[in-house]
Amino acid sequence: MGFTFQGSDFSEFLAAADKPHNDWSQPDQETPNLTRLLTPKGEITYEEYSVKDNLSILQGNYQLNDDITIYGKGDSYLLELHFNLSEGHIYYHNNAIKREIAPAMSGNITFLSPEENKAKIAFNKDISYHTFDVHLPLSLLANYSGESNTMDTFLNNTRKNLSATLSKEEVKVNPKIYSTIQAIKNCTFDGLTKKIFLESKIYELIAFVHEGSESSDQGYRLTTADEEKIKYAALLIRENLNSPFTIMELARQLGINQTKLKSGFKAVFGTTVFGYLQETRMHMAHKLLLDTSLTIQQISSMSGYKSISNFSTAFKQTYSYPPNRLRSKVLY
Repeated sequence: MGFTFQGSDFSEFLAAADKPHNDWSQPDQETPNLTRLLTPKGEITYEEYSVKDNLSILQGNYQLNDDITIYGKGDSYLLELHFNLSEGHIYYHNNAIKREIAPAMSGNITFLSPEENKAKIAFNKDISYHTFDVHLPLSLLANYSGESNTMDTFLNNTRKNLSATLSKEEVKVNPKIYSTIQAIKNCTFDGLTKKIFLESKIYELIAFVHEGSESSDQGYRLTTADEEKIKYAALLIRENLNSPFTIMELARQLGINQTKLKSGFKAVFGTTVFGYLQETRMHMAHKLLLDTSLTIQQISSMSGYKSISNFSTAFKQTYSYPPNRLRSKVLY
């Protein structure tokens, strides 16, 4: 993720298009930073936006008709905040990580030295992959030296030019992280306002990943199969916000007992099943209030509340102001 693609494998992949360069690699007319690569072996869309010097956002979508392995190499160090937003794992190996996958719906902060800024990435055919990365300058994190053991350990490695990750285990994409990424993707501001907004959201992502890294080595351990079941439970929750399952119903759907569901959910997402439901509801409601003309009553109902009063109370507990104040955009 986030590398300049090089090597014979990728060259052969592009050559398979059998067309002039400009036919298969085209900037999108409505989104100048978006490039689409179309070949008989599949489609890649790749968007890069520069916020300011050495701070940029990169989004990738991959849908391939063949299994593809790509070798990437950079010319300088790489400090990257990266997320795999796919429903499945991505084979991803570099010298900073001990495992050879980027798990589904997870992220981390990785530093690769100039000598080790290279990676091997593999995509399986007929699967949609979605990645979201932020390239950071070293000076941005250096400001937090002395603030936490986790960050200090990571920064010490960067000073020694040693490839490393902030969190030993990948941080799960929880509702807070997911909502922040969506806010970045759907930003409608222009000019300086856009740059300030995006930079503020990048700081949010760093904060949430740091928060996740502090607890990633603690608590309940799951088998890979049980972890996949817990992630499926989260998907069921997101798809049924206005008519949520009970704990018993979720456990029955997954084929696990209620104790494992509750302990596993806390281990994977750092919150309870109900906490995840509430966070997801409130983030969705916040977005709908800002981005649509739906009434508060409609948004309350879509969020699973029969009483607008209960919805307003829950919203205020989450954001410290009621939904009608957000709608009017007068935040005191």
